[in-house]
Amino acid sequence: MTSPTTRWPLLARMDVRRERLIIPVTVVLFAAINLSTAAMIQNLAGDPAQQQSLRTVAGTNAAFRFLLGSVPGDDSLAALASWRAGLFMIAALGVCAAMAVVRLTRKEEEEGRTELVLAGSVGPVAPAVAAVSVVVGFVLVVSAAMAASLLTVDGADPVSLLAVFAQYASTGLAAAGLALVAAEVFPSAHSANLAASGVVLAGYVLRGVADTVPAAAWLRWTNPVGWAEAIEPFDGNSFWPALASVAAFVAGLALAPVVRRRRDLGAGLLAARPGPATGPHLRSPLALAWRQSRSTAAAWIGGVAVYGVTVGVITDQVDQFAGTNKAITDFLESSGAAGTLKQVFLSTMTGFLAVAAVGAGVSLLTKWRSEEVSGRLEVLLATPVSRRRYFWTQAGVIGVTVVIVMAAAPASVLLGAGLSGAGWGSTAEVAFPMAAASVPAAAATMSLAVLLYGARGRLAVVGWPILIASWLLGPFGGMLGLPQWVRDVSPFTHVPQIPLQSVQALPLVIPALAAAAFVVAAAALWERRDLGQ
Repeated sequence: MTSPTTRWPLLARMDVRRERLIIPVTVVLFAAINLSTAAMIQNLAGDPAQQQSLRTVAGTNAAFRFLLGSVPGDDSLAALASWRAGLFMIAALGVCAAMAVVRLTRKEEEEGRTELVLAGSVGPVAPAVAAVSVVVGFVLVVSAAMAASLLTVDGADPVSLLAVFAQYASTGLAAAGLALVAAEVFPSAHSANLAASGVVLAGYVLRGVADTVPAAAWLRWTNPVGWAEAIEPFDGNSFWPALASVAAFVAGLALAPVVRRRRDLGAGLLAARPGPATGPHLRSPLALAWRQSRSTAAAWIGGVAVYGVTVGVITDQVDQFAGTNKAITDFLESSGAAGTLKQVFLSTMTGFLAVAAVGAGVSLLTKWRSEEVSGRLEVLLATPVSRRRYFWTQAGVIGVTVVIVMAAAPASVLLGAGLSGAGWGSTAEVAFPMAAASVPAAAATMSLAVLLYGARGRLAVVGWPILIASWLLGPFGGMLGLPQWVRDVSPFTHVPQIPLQSVQALPLVIPALAAAAFVVAAAALWERRDLGQ
């Protein structure tokens, strides 16, 4: 008799192969961020006055307590490095784990592969078990990398590093458990992703409120991110809060099979809302493309806007926070731009958000790919819609979405800065020109991803590594201390920091021409290749 988990090791190997690109890149990205943060903090080793300044300002600034939590009482650099990268990256790992679970379970159902797998000698819950085993491995590897990256920092001790590992691992496991249930309950992979990721991000926000409003301190105990903070590496090293996240993970493992037996394959426990009998508003490829893209676009616009408002609110305290801190000042001025610290901060942060806007385009590109492999695109092209028209419609929607997200970045930064008293005019004259100058670089990066997809459909996912590389080599390259010839590979390296640097035509014209050439070549290749290839 077939066991419910029969053949799950085989399916796990398939999942590892499917994730062979995304998981390694994500692990390297997390480790690189923590290593660079540790290096920045390590630069403070020779100046106790700078260390004290950082602790004093960050400890009394509500914005930084909201973002990063309370400054640890331990006076070691390792404790400071753990705090500086901690809670935001912990929440990011939770989101990555949740999305990976949904991608390997519900997304596989939507694309029809799970039905084919279950037609063989495979247990009914084997796909879910395989997916969870792969994601758990991913979470443990990232958690180990985040702890190991602090080994060379002054003050690191084994127990505290184990507590850092517990912070990341417990949050990632809790997110995986939540996502496993969400994949069974919600009507689509997209809604399951939003639900599971939303719980993690809401926990990050609630934890921030608990750290800034004393009367709301109890909110810290309502979510996995708050439980991770309560572990307190280098201070209390209290491992018991991690048990709450582990319990959430176990509860998800127990509840998901129960829900699975009560739903049809490909349908969630919550039924999808039926659409209209006719489609009066879907009479063109453009209308259809926008309907398919609007929820993803809204999510990216909202995420960038929230982060932009946070950047704007912090702007007024930049001089206070970083003015006496040489490590942070050196990072902000690594581009060589001449201007006040506030101007350099606004320009740098707006550049970060401009790179993030490309993520919205890559998300839409992968959705385009899913339409192709699901067979829906083939049905659409059987109508009087040519492949050329469909390509340019989709490419146009992706381009417009990237531009809209890029426009949301300076607008939200301006809103946050204006409301916090940092100045409306002085913020606008930095944020908006910087975002506008980043458009050609974003277009070149996005067009390269489209070109790869046009050549071979399976390369659509390579857009994510391209985005990450552009970010690490571009805005983040100065902090990593990379050679200039390496940084020059990213088009974002050449974006002038307007109005801090003089504007030259070549850094704007060359990426724009490259983007045009890439997208034209992509159109020609996409028209000639077979669908699904």
